[in-house]
Amino acid sequence: MQNKNPNSLFGVDINEFTQNVDFQVLGTKIDFLYLRSSGSGTGRFRVDKKFLAFAKDSRNYGIPVGAYHFGIPSNDLTDADRQCDDFINILEEGFGTKNYGDLFPVLDIETPTNKSITTTVLVNWIDRFRKRFEKKTRRRLMLYTGAFFIDLYDNFQVPGRGYPLKNMPLWIALYTKIPGNPPFPKDQGGWTRWRIWQFSEDAIVEGIGNPVDANWGPNNIALLIQPSYVSGLKARREENNIVVAWNKVPDVDLLGYNIFANNYWVGTVDENDTEFIIKGNEFPIVKAPSISITIEAFDYDGETSAKRAKVDL
Repeated sequence: MQNKNPNSLFGVDINEFTQNVDFQVLGTKIDFLYLRSSGSGTGRFRVDKKFLAFAKDSRNYGIPVGAYHFGIPSNDLTDADRQCDDFINILEEGFGTKNYGDLFPVLDIETPTNKSITTTVLVNWIDRFRKRFEKKTRRRLMLYTGAFFIDLYDNFQVPGRGYPLKNMPLWIALYTKIPGNPPFPKDQGGWTRWRIWQFSEDAIVEGIGNPVDANWGPNNIALLIQPSYVSGLKARREENNIVVAWNKVPDVDLLGYNIFANNYWVGTVDENDTEFIIKGNEFPIVKAPSISITIEAFDYDGETSAKRAKVDL
């Protein structure tokens, strides 16, 4: 995988054991922040005691923020469903209805280390959690795990299936101060790039009262968040068609736009387009007396704008 570079963003992740957090100061020292929302290490779902307060403070000071769930995979794959649903619920409690944070929501997997489950079960459990989460929220799920853990579980390779998790955005833990570790993460588990690299567990960061996990991120915050809201949306009737126009979204990872009429999909265009014609001979809905046109941007990760822009005709 890649090393950090001079443009790599810097972030930390904190939890209920983090002391004396001054969000006003912290916001000037970091580019992004992750919070532990919850975990299942006790055998039941447990909310981090400081998550709700930390989520509110992060938003109040304009810090790009996301949250992670410490998951416990097991042979009971249906428990992935339960942990997933509880994670969704606490994210909405912290960030708002149908809001799951600014950054990718994250599933943290670093146990069991005794290999009490097989690699196939582990990967299937994660994949089940991921698919359920993404279907329910329309958000992509990031996976956090350690380089040692990927090695422990057979490089996350499943016989006959290859690397089922390799298309998940990856947050990898590899601490540079540990003797024998490489200077930056190696290719593992089907991944050739990390999205976030946790390089230290004991960094000193101004605005936090005790040593904290520290992370390098991508070069641009757009690579951690949903596409921007589409601005400047306009629509007009022209003969038997509707001409839709908008301003280009400036995100570096923009892939295209989806256009809807009365919530029915009518077209998808690429990132360079700023106009689309809804043809009456292809879409009878054009003849409706009142029409709402909406549009969302989408990026290379498959994330879409948090909210669709809308104009009525």
